[in-house]
Amino acid sequence: MAQLNNIRTVSVPSLGKLPLAASPGTFTPSGLKRDHKPGRLPEDGGYLTSSMPSKLELNINLQAGVDMDAINAIENEDITIRLTDGAVYMMSQAFVTEPVGFGDGESKIVIMSNTSERIG
Repeated sequence: MAQLNNIRTVSVPSLGKLPLAASPGTFTPSGLKRDHKPGRLPEDGGYLTSSMPSKLELNINLQAGVDMDAINAIENEDITIRLTDGAVYMMSQAFVTEPVGFGDGESKIVIMSNTSERIG
């Protein structure tokens, strides 16, 4: 049976590794979005491209010692994401989009950056 790919670790330079929950979340690398451009004839149509930022939606465990203020203060950091298949991505100049809250021992965090690249 094939192994499913998932997020293994997320490292932030100012905090170290984030304590991921059992279901870590999703990572969408930056890339191009293509929107349909209609035309009167098929050859007149096509698509328009625009760039899309990278997005990291994580579920984290709120273990003792987790500094929520430091997590909320993440900005302009180069965040490293390691996947279970060994691939490594870096989100350059990443930032937290909304304040992270407390609840049920877990919390959700959304981190974005304009660009990401595969580094391994």
